[in-house]
Amino acid sequence: MDFLYLSESEMIEAGVCDMSRCNDTMEDMFRLLYRGDYRLGGANNKEHGLRVFWPKESDIPNMPLAAPGRWFTAMPAYLGGKYHVAGIKCYGANQDNYQKKLPRSILMMTLMDAETGAPIAYMSANILSAMRTGAVSGVCARYLAPKNAKKIAVIGPGTMARYSVDSILLECPDIKEIAVLGRGRADMEKFRKYCDKKGYRFDSYQECNTVKEVCDNADIVLTANSQSEKFEDYPCITADCVKKNAFVMIVSALRVERKLVEDNSKCVCVADFIKAYEDNRGIDAKPTAEEAMRSVTFKGAIHERLVAGEKVYGISDIIENPTFVRKQDKIYICASGGIPIEDVAWAHECYQKAKEKGIGTVLKLWDEPAL
Repeated sequence: MDFLYLSESEMIEAGVCDMSRCNDTMEDMFRLLYRGDYRLGGANNKEHGLRVFWPKESDIPNMPLAAPGRWFTAMPAYLGGKYHVAGIKCYGANQDNYQKKLPRSILMMTLMDAETGAPIAYMSANILSAMRTGAVSGVCARYLAPKNAKKIAVIGPGTMARYSVDSILLECPDIKEIAVLGRGRADMEKFRKYCDKKGYRFDSYQECNTVKEVCDNADIVLTANSQSEKFEDYPCITADCVKKNAFVMIVSALRVERKLVEDNSKCVCVADFIKAYEDNRGIDAKPTAEEAMRSVTFKGAIHERLVAGEKVYGISDIIENPTFVRKQDKIYICASGGIPIEDVAWAHECYQKAKEKGIGTVLKLWDEPAL
């Protein structure tokens, strides 16, 4: 029995960076999600994955200790349709990796035969994971962004923002203005260099100091800020920040003012996967100051709405609804928390292209099983 190994460079050769194709693959994945042709972890068929956390302190030698963004995660899933394959994305994350000139997270993806469980492929998954996250933003923009959107605002210009902007610009080619808000000059400068390298030519490129400034007159607001320990450290979108008809895409733990998200006359709440928010997918940190209590993470707000029986739209419901019409007097806010079937879908497509082009290394599992 053999399986195919694909290094990062081989994944690139196999088309992992093909954002247009990834966008279409994510839409196809959402259609299968709508039809129920998938399985996720847990008996409830909605688990994001299983995460190993470290203790805050320990008397055991060499025991890793807790730190922001430090964990190991496994994300199993099955996706049907033309894919009909199972997979597990696994990764370790540690902020201290940057000091070792490594990515914060190092990811690998395993594809397995859905009938036998036999390994099909084992592949580098850092770019794969970033691509599928970015592509989801693009697919959501395909359905929820205003037509002829001209300006995009980016809050948190890191890796996820870069890939999301790539995807959104494919879907919204009329964007000519961009405004950026980061936690430091280094992040914003890195993002600017990325845009230059990609050949993006904006009529206006603005680096901002506040949420209100970056969101000013933006048709699309993309938030991809990194995790914080304190609730108050998360950026907050207030009711006076976002204009009518805007689309807000949230791939991070952004805060929103309650009077915005709770006003059904102004705001339409959308999520990538409704079932995932039946349990609170907000952040562990809680507000302490009275002013902060007037806000909530948007993912926490979706949970509250579901518990209260209020309407939240799934993007898959919108994609599969031929009569859906976007209302120009509303603000559409969409949360993306990531679904393991996204990884399975894009991994499958890259694997198929690798086989077609003869890319990768065939590794032997056994000639005959010893057991």
